[in-house]
Amino acid sequence: MAHSNRGTSRGFTMVELILVMVIAGIIAAVAMPRLVGNNGFDTRGFADELAATLRFAQKLAVAQRRAVFVQITAADASLCYVATSPCPAADQAPGPGGEKPYTITAPNGVAIAPATTLGFAASGGPDITAPLVLQVVGAATYPIRVERETGYVHE
Repeated sequence: MAHSNRGTSRGFTMVELILVMVIAGIIAAVAMPRLVGNNGFDTRGFADELAATLRFAQKLAVAQRRAVFVQITAADASLCYVATSPCPAADQAPGPGGEKPYTITAPNGVAIAPATTLGFAASGGPDITAPLVLQVVGAATYPIRVERETGYVHE
């Protein structure tokens, strides 16, 4: 009687190895873009942050009973008490946590258009003659609208 090594043999079959490689490939194809390419999340997150900064500037103007300006470039937005750009150190407005200067910076691959200076009067009204639409451009484009009559900021 011949002994069979079939029951004592250890290892993986070719089918099992190929199946594991296929599953790993599918997981990599789905997960890698989410781990490497965050530009879609970065764009949306920065659009939300810019809208919140504009709302904060309006509330700061009302609370301090003085004009507050949001100086917007293609790469950032900062708060100032004067429309002069760049903002002199003595006229920089504080952020929600009291930090000075208060500036938010766009992540790589994200930009703001158009570059402008938006002012809010002590009453909270904006100094614009028509609704202002800012575009946050990255993996997608997110418009942020400032209403002329009230200064209401929405996306």
